[in-house]
Amino acid sequence: KETDLFKVYQVPHDLGTIERTAPHLADKAPSLLRVRDALYSESTRRLVERITGCGRIGDTVDCSANVYMRGGHLLCHDDVIGNRLVSF
Repeated sequence: KETDLFKVYQVPHDLGTIERTAPHLADKAPSLLRVRDALYSESTRRLVERITGCGRIGDTVDCSANVYMRGGHLLCHDDVIGNRLVSF
């Protein structure tokens, strides 16, 4: 994705379903999928609940990845999404 303000490389599919929606990409990113699996795990969700006090995190977890190249920066924004409990 590129605008006059930034250039960012994004995973083109939700990492939760990438094996089904884009298996050719999933095959190229085994390390990223191991990180995803750790973040999606029951134990990680319970840990985040304890640390943040956000309440119960359900089974639906959205995960994506972005790469900012040299000189690229995440712009100021809000993460207001109605059902989002945690963002990092």
